[in-house]
Amino acid sequence: MKKIGIFGGSFDPLHVGHVFVVVYSLEILKLDNLIIVPAYNPPHKKPQAPFEKRYEWLNRVFSGMKRIEISDYEKKRGEVSYSIFTIEHFSNLYRTKPLFIVGEDALSYFEKWYRYQDILEKATLVVYPRYCGKPFHERAKRILGDLSRIVFLDMPIIQVSSTEIRKRATEGKTLKGFVPEEIRKEVETFYGQDRSCTDGGLHR
Repeated sequence: MKKIGIFGGSFDPLHVGHVFVVVYSLEILKLDNLIIVPAYNPPHKKPQAPFEKRYEWLNRVFSGMKRIEISDYEKKRGEVSYSIFTIEHFSNLYRTKPLFIVGEDALSYFEKWYRYQDILEKATLVVYPRYCGKPFHERAKRILGDLSRIVFLDMPIIQVSSTEIRKRATEGKTLKGFVPEEIRKEVETFYGQDRSCTDGGLHR
């Protein structure tokens, strides 16, 4: 069976932290394929950038990298982009139990995810670090129980967020070093526009 990883998110926008997660996941987990799945209709937030633009940015940045697939499955499925449906889809497609990659902050509210127990059953949860001191690990033990079934990636902590990047762009600051150079100018231009009248504010 192939060893498949799934890395989902809004990618609003894609930034260098995401790139680090992709590279280290391929290396540490020894994946045959890593499927990057931009959310079409996230349950808790509305992305500023439309799906097509976020999908295009991902393809441009990861073009030519082996073992990576950018999937538009969640757009084709429509409806709310619950992770369990994406996991079930690729599990059935590849006939394997995939590794599902999330940020460490997910440990602070994972029990609120739709069918979170099914996620733990049908995928191996992989957590990449976002903070020093592992602030949510004790809480996760209380809520989820034994954490030995969770894989914790040993990789550098990249403390950059899409929220910060959108804020910098709105303020007219450079995004050099924050997002891949292939898309930097376009990201600066897109989020630098005044969207307060159209989207109700910023969403992470």
